[in-house]
Amino acid sequence: MTTPGRPRAPVLAICGHSGAGKTTLIEQLIPAFAARGRRVAVLKRTHHAVDVDVAGKDSDRFFRAGATVWLQAPGQVFVRQPVTAADADHGWRRALAELAGTHDVVLVEGHKETPLPKVWLLGPDEAAPPAGVCDVLAVLARDQPRLAITLALCDALPAP
Repeated sequence: MTTPGRPRAPVLAICGHSGAGKTTLIEQLIPAFAARGRRVAVLKRTHHAVDVDVAGKDSDRFFRAGATVWLQAPGQVFVRQPVTAADADHGWRRALAELAGTHDVVLVEGHKETPLPKVWLLGPDEAAPPAGVCDVLAVLARDQPRLAITLALCDALPAP
């Protein structure tokens, strides 16, 4: 029996500096897991504003007024939620727990400072992750078989 609020799927963070190949690797991992019949979720944090709606449309107006907005269209659902100061630090933890409870594997793009098992992708002229990055399972250069190595690491991760 799993503990409520605890992830049930393996979680792996894909980290590296801008241009190291994080998005490319995740794009390769998703269909590889799907081919194995596994549902994949991706949690991504960005330092830029998310712009997903057309200004002036109903859903954008609802969001700007302060509501959580659930958008449903054929074949997709999108939730846009304002973040309070209290959520800023812990909202990702709730999202991670929810995604890990409904998916077979969760990939996290970034979160180098977060205590999660991670793969560090080296960029050009980089030999190691920066000081202070913890829980690194593998450090991968561009010339290594990143997809195969990362798949094997995910397969070896225990579900928490």
